[in-house]
Amino acid sequence: MSDSVNEKVRCLIIGSGPAGYTAAIYASRANLSPVLYEGIQPGGRESFSHHGRPGTFPGYPDGITGPELMEDLKKQAVRFGADIRFGIATAADLGEAPYKITIDGEKVIETETL
Repeated sequence: MSDSVNEKVRCLIIGSGPAGYTAAIYASRANLSPVLYEGIQPGGRESFSHHGRPGTFPGYPDGITGPELMEDLKKQAVRFGADIRFGIATAADLGEAPYKITIDGEKVIETETL
């Protein structure tokens, strides 16, 4: 991993499943200007789910499919100001803050909050 930092962000979120998007929503509401990298599958595993758990997700009394749920969560995160990007975290230096995360084997992002 390169030691050269390409970008510094206040809050970096890796992954775009329900937890990632929820973190982006709350971090945005806290004015942390989060940057979220979607990873290999935007929306995470739930983006494939058409039955089961998403059908019982709170706030959807008639149920919802995984892809619909992920799209709603993404829209809400963007509405509050999250910066959603496509990319894969390929390396991490978590020894001490600030943390350095390499995206797609090339870009190094430095962050205090991960």
